Amino acid sequence: MDNNSVGAELVLNESARDHLKTARKWVFAISIIGLIVVLFLISSSIYSYISLSRWGSVPTGGGVGYLIGIVFTYVFFLIGVSCFFPFYYLYKFSLYLKMALDVDDSELLEGSFRYLKLHYKSIGILVLVFTLSYLLVFKVIL
Repeated sequence: MDNNSVGAELVLNESARDHLKTARKWVFAISIIGLIVVLFLISSSIYSYISLSRWGSVPTGGGVGYLIGIVFTYVFFLIGVSCFFPFYYLYKFSLYLKMALDVDDSELLEGSFRYLKLHYKSIGILVLVFTLSYLLVFKVIL
C-alpha cells in the first residue's frame, strides 16, 4: 500500500466524529488536571527548597533530615518537570483536535495526532527512565 498516494483521503463519518469529540473532551480534562498537579508538585518543591535553605542558619545544623529534604526536593522537581511534557502534549492534542473537527481540516487533524505521538513517546521514555532508576536504586540497596 502506498502511503504517499494522491487522492487517498480519510473520511470520518458522524459516529467517528462523535467518538473523537468525546475523547477530546476527556483528554482535555485529564490534561488540565495533570498540568495542575505537575505545577503544584514543581511549586511545592521550590517552596521546600526555599524553606530548607533556612535550616543552614539553625545552630544544630539540620543534620540528616536536612540532607534528605534537599534530595527529595530535587527528586520531586525533576519528576514534576519530566511529567509536565506528556500532559502538555495531551493538552495540545485536544486543542488541535477541536480545531480540526470544527473546521474540517485534515492538516490540523494530522497535527493533533503528531502531538498524540509525542505524548506516547514521552510516556515511553519516562517508563524506561523510571524503570531503570528503580532497578539502579534496588541494585544499590542490595
